[in-house]
Amino acid sequence: MKQLYKSKSNSSKLTAGALVLAIASAVYGQDATQGTTNSPATSANSAGTNAPVAKPFFSLQGTDLHIGNLPPITFHGFASQGYLGSTTYDYLGKSKDGSFEFSEFALNASVSPFAHTTISAQAFCFDVGNVGQYDVSLDYAMVDYNVCNEFGIRGGRIIRPEGIYNSIQSIDLARTSIILPQGMYDARWRDFSASIDGGSLYGDIGLHKGGDVSYEVYGGMANLAPNGGIARLLEDSLRNPPTQYLDVNGFPEAGIQLWWNTPVQGLRAGVFALYAFGVSYDYKLNIPPAFGGGGYHSVLNVPEEQFSLEYQWKSWTFQAEYRYEDLYSHNVINGITTTPTTHTAEDTWYVSAAYQANHWLQVGAYYTEDYANVANRTGDGTAVPSDAYQKDFALSFRFDPKPWWVIKLEGHAINGTALIADGQNNPNRNGREWYMLALKTTVSF
Repeated sequence: MKQLYKSKSNSSKLTAGALVLAIASAVYGQDATQGTTNSPATSANSAGTNAPVAKPFFSLQGTDLHIGNLPPITFHGFASQGYLGSTTYDYLGKSKDGSFEFSEFALNASVSPFAHTTISAQAFCFDVGNVGQYDVSLDYAMVDYNVCNEFGIRGGRIIRPEGIYNSIQSIDLARTSIILPQGMYDARWRDFSASIDGGSLYGDIGLHKGGDVSYEVYGGMANLAPNGGIARLLEDSLRNPPTQYLDVNGFPEAGIQLWWNTPVQGLRAGVFALYAFGVSYDYKLNIPPAFGGGGYHSVLNVPEEQFSLEYQWKSWTFQAEYRYEDLYSHNVINGITTTPTTHTAEDTWYVSAAYQANHWLQVGAYYTEDYANVANRTGDGTAVPSDAYQKDFALSFRFDPKPWWVIKLEGHAINGTALIADGQNNPNRNGREWYMLALKTTVSF
């Protein structure tokens, strides 16, 4: 049986450690390279001299880096560590025995060198079970030129818009829950969902008494990591001999996100659509060609729509989203297209509510359902019927002891196994209810 849990490289661990050190230094307001000895400028001032103090050419003040008279470079970052424990199944890692393989680290920087122009980038690493494994990646690196409120342009590795949470899914401070509804915002699929190499046009158009509409139209290439969520899913599904998984390939994608901020205060509605062109992967069937063996190149074209609704009222936030996607697939065997195009449709939805009890406590809950095939929501006639669906009720508690420190506790009651995507560690799956506990703490600056 193929071992999917590969060892993490020492260099990745060291780089992740450097990110943590940088974040901790900024959070606690200290320079890790210096002790408590006063600088020459401080000593001169404390001695009561009137000698002028030279402005340093290079300084780090809080989270702003100043170099001469150039615009400051602003730094932000975060470090998160979580714990997952579950009954019955390993989910998002080896959670049946309790798993600490649930971590995120990021360090970002931005600068505005010219009017209307911002340059920003973020280094990011994470670990969710056997996905990510602390490999540091360039999460985004882009130039943003805002011509006016109605029009702007971004280019580079841009953040991909989709629904309420996709563009901010790594920002723990932006939500009450630990684990977002996984059918819509899978924590293992960041290489697919977080960013693309390309560009976008965006803006906000006022509608007088009708509120306003914001838009973002984007296009570019999605590049999938060899240890990302999609690659791990394919490895798991193609792990049994004589099948041999080989590779997953990047693909072009285009999409649009629209938001209508209605005249009703706190109420907005959104619609998102994308088309992924030629999502493909390669594998071998190690049997004689006469029996169908050889090299396989599977190709999928994926149109998708997502609808969002959010209402903020007093101390409450209510949200609901629905996503539907079609998968049109065919195979190229030994360089020849031999199979007709097949069609499968998937959908997922959730509703949620969160309440801000006071400045340090939030309570939230959501219910979500995910279906792998809308034509057979119960999995009738399939080898594992519970793989056709997954239903999840989550209850979350968020504590903010400090503005830069968040602690969360969350429980899940789950029915179905559609999103487990780990048949190797979960060979026996059924429709009985199972449970998960999640803990997470995050520091940020």
